[in-house]
Parts: sequence; C-alpha cells; structure tokens
Amino acid sequence: MKAIISGAGIAGLATAIALSRAGWAVTVLEKAAGLREGGYMLDFYGPGYEAAEDLGVIAALKSHARGVGQVDFVNGDGRVGSQMSYAQMRDAADGKLFPILRGEIEKELHDALPDHVELHYSSEIAAVDNGATGVGLTLADGRSMEADLLVGADGIHSKTRKLVFGPDRAFVRYLGYHTAAYFLESPEVAKALADDFKMLAIKDRMAGLYEVDAARIMAFFVLREESIERPADPLARLKAGFGDLGWVMPETLAAAPAAEDIYYDVLAQVEMDRWYSNRTVLVGDAAYAVSLLAGQGASLALAGGRALGQVLGGDGDIDAGLAQFDSHLRPLVLDKQKAGRRMANWFVPASPVHGMVRDLALNAMNWPPLSGLMGKFFSFSSKGFSLASR
Repeated sequence: MKAIISGAGIAGLATAIALSRAGWAVTVLEKAAGLREGGYMLDFYGPGYEAAEDLGVIAALKSHARGVGQVDFVNGDGRVGSQMSYAQMRDAADGKLFPILRGEIEKELHDALPDHVELHYSSEIAAVDNGATGVGLTLADGRSMEADLLVGADGIHSKTRKLVFGPDRAFVRYLGYHTAAYFLESPEVAKALADDFKMLAIKDRMAGLYEVDAARIMAFFVLREESIERPADPLARLKAGFGDLGWVMPETLAAAPAAEDIYYDVLAQVEMDRWYSNRTVLVGDAAYAVSLLAGQGASLALAGGRALGQVLGGDGDIDAGLAQFDSHLRPLVLDKQKAGRRMANWFVPASPVHGMVRDLALNAMNWPPLSGLMGKFFSFSSKGFSLASR
C-alpha cells in the first residue's frame, strides 16, 4: 500500500512514521523549501505525549524542554495579578508536561523518519482525482502521482481540504482573534522576565513573553479582531494594538524583526461532518484545528497521526479504518474545541471582570486543597486517543 501525505508539519511527519511502521510505502510532499525552525513556545502534554512515547520520540522531545519557574498573569504595568506554579501544573499532568518550541517537535519527528520514507520539499498538490480505491494527483510543477491513500496534513488553511472537500468558508470557524509571534533580543525584557513565563492579559489583548535561551526571547500576541482578514503589515498592526501599553511592551515591539520573520494568523477552528472522503483523509489542524486558545494543537496533531497508523496497519480494510479513525476521535476533538471556546474570554479577557475572576480562580488553585482542580481546568488527560486493539 502507498500513501502520499501533504504537509511535513507535526501531523504529517507523525503520520509518516506511523504509517511506515504499519507497513505502508510513504511519500511526503511539503510546499516549503525546507524544514521550518522556531515557531512559538507551547506546553506539550495530553494525547500527544503518549503518542510520542509510542513512536519512540519522547526522549528526543524532552531534551528540548525549557525550564519555567512559574506563569505570571500581569496587568498593563507589569503587576502580577495571578500565578501558576509550573511544577504544580506538571504534577497535575502526572509529570507528562513540558514547554518546547513547535519547530523543535517538527525537527525531532523529521529526524525520526524511517530511511525509506520519501520527503519532497517545494512540492505542492494542484489537483486531486479522489477515487473509491485510490487517488491520482497532479503537482504544481506538472508531475503526476498515484497512491492508495492521500493524507491531508497541511494545516488550518489546507490545500488538500479545499481541493477535495470544498472552500474554507464551509469549515473554518473564525473565533474573533488574530495571533502573532516572533523572536527578539533585549536585555531589558529578559531582566523583567526573570526566567518566568509572563502573560500580559487585559481586555481584548494578550501578550506572552518567555526567554527561550540566553540570546532569544519569544513573544506571542493575541488580539480581538472583528475581521478575519490578515493585515498587509503585521508589525504595524501589533504596534497599533499594543503600542499604548507600558511594562516591557515598548522594548518588545521596538526589537521586533522584519515582517517576513513574524508569524501572523487568525485564530480559528475547523469543523467538519467527516474527515475523510473516498481515499482522502485529513489529520491535525486540516481536519480538527482546536486553536491556540484551546491548547494541545500540536499534541492532537501528533496523536492523530499515530492513531491513523494504528487503524491502517496490516492488510486491514482501509475504508473501515478511516471510519474508525473518524468516529472514535471525533467526540474527543469536539470536547477540546468546546473547551477552547469556553476558555477564550478568560485568557483574553472579554471584560475587566473576566480578568479578575480568572486571577481569583488561578490563585485559588495554588492552595493545596484545591490544586486538584488544575488538571480539570487545563484538560491534561490523554484518555481515548489510542486506537490500538480496537
């Protein structure tokens, strides 16, 4: 059996490893010119942790884990309103949680690819003939390819989804926020952070800062916006949205890189009635983006790739495997998406009252008798994402 995977991000690479292990001949197509580096910082936990253990990459991922003392929510002047102990968060996740850059997950999955997996950069699908027993592809450069299965793992703006299922407007649910991230260097900002992850979260705006290493600070932003259209100049939009704030915002914005080095996108979720059609299936953000506000996007991408390999192993029925993948994971994904929408108004306060209630709740969870609530608050459980022996 041959599978073609569109996208060499976390979902695509995890799927390539899992399908290869299940006996498939795998080719990965990636429109970028090469492996992407950096990306924003994320907390890696949940179903992806178990999947990474199963795929044999958890030790490599943990080698990139950053040290975080605590997470502070601050106001526009830098005054701390609430705190979360990172050690307590890790305990709530049974030790299975660590901070890592998204690009470092991709690198380790890339390095773990079996030698017989073909990976082609600067390659993009232009047309799909999606049949009941296989697919025929035409690439942007005119080449043709055939396979028994096409996996769309090409993100929230998936080209595969557009070609096979329809336009974005049918599936992408805009949540009303834009997000951005970049790396900067600033001794003044580093001193203010003092090795903690600080989040300036006030009405309709959030900015997070963390010192990744001695020379780099990661900054990410979330801004409430009515329009889904992304600005032509992301830095100008960030300055307009955050330039009136104090604390270290002036230094953070002044040290921003050129526009091409700023990640900028909208926050949205992908909602579909079914993630497969004939011999094309979607995985990761292309199928079920949960959004930055829900967390676990990288984790669900990795877990989804592993799960697809579990149901398509051996000489099993491909159609039955795809149906099992969809029907079993869908309720779990819908729950994560619902949690993300519910959390949005608290992490990017819809009003000053939301910020006050959030601070009270987080500070209360630092009290030992209530610390057990933290696991439920952040949905640390990985239950249900393994499809082995089902």
